[in-house]
Amino acid sequence: MDSDTAVQLLKAQQQVWDHSFAYVKTMAVQFAIELDIPSVVQSHGKPITIGELAAALKIAPARAPFLGRLMRMLAHLGYFVENFKDGDDETAASYSPTEMCGFLVNDNPFNTVSWLLLANDPVLVDPWRSLSAWIRQPTTGGAGEVPFSFAHNGKKLYEVCGEDPRVGKLLGEGTGRDSWLFSKALVAKCGSHFQGLKSIVDVGGNTGTTSKAVAEAFPEIHCTVFDLAQVVSALEPTQPNLSYVAGDMFQKIPPADAVFLKVSFSESYHTQSSHFREDCEMLN
Repeated sequence: MDSDTAVQLLKAQQQVWDHSFAYVKTMAVQFAIELDIPSVVQSHGKPITIGELAAALKIAPARAPFLGRLMRMLAHLGYFVENFKDGDDETAASYSPTEMCGFLVNDNPFNTVSWLLLANDPVLVDPWRSLSAWIRQPTTGGAGEVPFSFAHNGKKLYEVCGEDPRVGKLLGEGTGRDSWLFSKALVAKCGSHFQGLKSIVDVGGNTGTTSKAVAEAFPEIHCTVFDLAQVVSALEPTQPNLSYVAGDMFQKIPPADAVFLKVSFSESYHTQSSHFREDCEMLN
C-alpha cells in the first residue's frame, strides 16, 4: 500500500469512527442538562474553572478531571468557550457560556431541554433501532407502515403521549418552548401575511404559545387553538380574541379564514390523511 492510499484510508476510517460514536455528543449534552451545568455556568457571571464548577455541582474532587473532559467536549460542540490564560495548561481552563448554552437553561423561555431529553428517550430511539426490521416487513397499509408505530405496537406518537404522561409532558413543553421563539420571529418578520384575516385556527397548537403572540399583535384576528382534549381541556383563554377547542385534526378542523400548521417532528403532523387534506381544501 502506497502512502497516499494509506492516508486516504485513515481519513475514511476517521469518518467511520465519528459516525460510530456520534451518539456520544447527544449523550454529553443530556449529561450536562441533568447536572444543570449550563445554568451554573451562565449564572456564574464570569468564566468558571473546573474546580469552581465541581464545587457548585457538589462533585467530588476525584471526579473533577472527568468533568473537565465533558466540558472540553461541550466547548467543542459550541455550548461553551474554553478560556486559557498565558502559561496555563489545559487543566487550568475556564469556561464561558455561548448563545447555544442558553438553549440548555431551564429558566429561558426558548430552551430546548425537553426536546433534547425526548430525542434521547427510548420512545424516539427505539424506532431507529428497529428500522432494519421494519423495512423488511411486507407492506400492509396499516399503522405499522410508519417506523414509529412499528416500534410501538401500532400506536402513533400522540397516542403514546396520551398513555405516558412523562412523554406527553416532554413533547408539550418542547413544542411550547420552540413556539415561543418561533412566534417572536413570525410576528416580527411575517406580520403582513396576517393582514385582512378575521380568524385563524392553529391546528395542533398545544398550549397556544404561537396563537397568543398572534392574538396580541393582531387584536382584530380571532385565534382558535385546536388540539386533543388532554392538551387543551384545562386551558383558559388569556385574551378576548383567543379560544381553545378540543378535537382530532384528522377528523374535522374548525372553520376559519386560514389554517395555521406549525410543522414538528411529530408523526401526527406528517401522516397522510384524506380527511385532513379535505378539511384544508375546504378552508382555502
